[in-house]
Amino acid sequence: METRIKHLDGMRGLAILLVIGFHAWARWPEYLGYVSFTKDFPLFAWGYLGVPLFFMISGFVIFMTLDKSKSFINFMFKRWLRLFPAMLIVTLLIFATASLFSERPLGVPHPANAIPGLTFISPEILQYLTGVTFKPLEGSFWSLYVEAAFYIFIGAVYFTLGRKYCLPSLLVPMFLVAGASAFKMIGHPAIADFISKFGFIHYSWFMIGCLVYERLHQRDAKFHYALVLVAVLINFSYYIKNNGYIVILPLLLMLALFIVSFYSRLVERLLSGKFLTLTGFISYTIYLLHENMLIATLRKLERHISSDYVMVFMPIAVVAALYLVAWLITKYIEPAVRDTLRNLILFRGKKKALPNG
Repeated sequence: METRIKHLDGMRGLAILLVIGFHAWARWPEYLGYVSFTKDFPLFAWGYLGVPLFFMISGFVIFMTLDKSKSFINFMFKRWLRLFPAMLIVTLLIFATASLFSERPLGVPHPANAIPGLTFISPEILQYLTGVTFKPLEGSFWSLYVEAAFYIFIGAVYFTLGRKYCLPSLLVPMFLVAGASAFKMIGHPAIADFISKFGFIHYSWFMIGCLVYERLHQRDAKFHYALVLVAVLINFSYYIKNNGYIVILPLLLMLALFIVSFYSRLVERLLSGKFLTLTGFISYTIYLLHENMLIATLRKLERHISSDYVMVFMPIAVVAALYLVAWLITKYIEPAVRDTLRNLILFRGKKKALPNG
């Protein structure tokens, strides 16, 4: 269990609030009428950038787990125990309540939709490996597929080549992204499409978090900054291509907030407030369950509330209810499931290690 840094919990809270704001007031104008006049409000329109904030936090804390892990398998087991219990609980909850939330943007889920989330492998990669078409259970799960691939990559480098190669090696996937564009230009879009499925474009955010951690522990080097700068420029080109140059400003604000939080007592104190840290505590669970339940509930409410001005405020009430559900899961159910899984797997491992007779 990695050491909890209070202001990072607050930053997780801020990140999930940004993402929820994006989904509630900007992401779905085709389903929710009131979104047509809230979707361009900057706080909502750029709310999806809460995900890069999550990635930077993951990059920062990952070395804590690596340093406390005995091997690659041990490291991946810890990461799996961190992610899987809540994913399992939320998956079961989604299927149990599917009939109540049939207005979900992704529709009533099929059992096969659970496989990408429970394996942390993107539907696109699963389809490539098996030839079977998979759909995600929740659209927001995409970032978990990126996280899982990052854990495998960074863990493999750490336990084979050593810590000093971790940051430099992360530039390799970023160069693959740059190379994918070249493949597309010369008439090989299939190769470019395959590379894009792994989410390597987002690795620059992990690199920023890793670099800040190494800097605070006096393990940074000048060339590390050059590596991260190259990765960030590649990443920014991706966002600019999809959203225009205006996206640079909110990207820089997210980056600056993360870095400054480690050096400014004021920013650290603001992020360490009770509401943000409590929200950060439940951020993973509410991230998993909120989007489709939120949109489905709001679509139900729109049938009975004709005023868009009233509907604008309804996400607050719905999110408050989901907040309570996420807190109950995070506080009580998830730890019980995690302990059960840990004890079961460790017991089976010890049992196999016992000599015969």
